Amino acid sequence: MKHLHTVFLSLALMACFAPSAAIAGEDSGYSQVKGKKQLRALFEGRTAISEYREEDGGIEDELYTELHNSDGTTDYIEKGTKGETGLWRIVGDDKICYKYPDNAVFTQTYCFIVYKSDSCYYNYSTGAMTYTGPYDWDMWTSRFVIKGEGGTCALGAS
Repeated sequence: MKHLHTVFLSLALMACFAPSAAIAGEDSGYSQVKGKKQLRALFEGRTAISEYREEDGGIEDELYTELHNSDGTTDYIEKGTKGETGLWRIVGDDKICYKYPDNAVFTQTYCFIVYKSDSCYYNYSTGAMTYTGPYDWDMWTSRFVIKGEGGTCALGAS
């Protein structure tokens, strides 16, 4: 009887958490860019034309570009003004990480999982992820196209 009670409790808990996992794993039209070679090919020597997602108190349609130099540095330019020289690297087979050593405010390393939908790429913070994808596909941190590829995102960056 004790074992049966444990089984029912386990099934009840699984039912409670299954909907969020199912939503994240649905066929969303997004595909993850995964693998060190694929991520490196996407970024190395290329410029991402990007915007941040609007949040309360956040930046709306804040366009920035970031050139990913092959030596692991970046040139971050926001609204046409040079902002930061940063560092980028691929971590594991599914994350791109950034650090801005000379910035007194943004002092940590920021890592993202990258997904693509049509010609637009979406960065999701690692905290926004489940095992099967983002908790919510609309909770991207930033989105971008690659300069010279002619891609667009639904709104903003082009």
